[in-house]
Amino acid sequence: MTLKETASQPNIVAAKIIAISNKKVTVVTEEGHLLMIPLTKEYRQDKTMLESLKDILRAGIWIPVNKKLRKLFSYDWLTGPVPVPAKVNN
Repeated sequence: MTLKETASQPNIVAAKIIAISNKKVTVVTEEGHLLMIPLTKEYRQDKTMLESLKDILRAGIWIPVNKKLRKLFSYDWLTGPVPVPAKVNN
């Protein structure tokens, strides 16, 4: 599945993590550009966040990144779950 930039948010792109170090995450965008994203102090100190990044790397999941600000997001492409209406059998 290919995720493209949206016209309303041109700096948000799909990227795949290809390497993780103590201070940065290296990603490749759909267009093949390499981005080095520095990890915040919060990420570096939170073992759960680091393990999550490693899981994403191993799974090859595409994640949203801000290519201009070189930042990871704490959420994914979806803004929130949409409730599914209950199916009533008559």
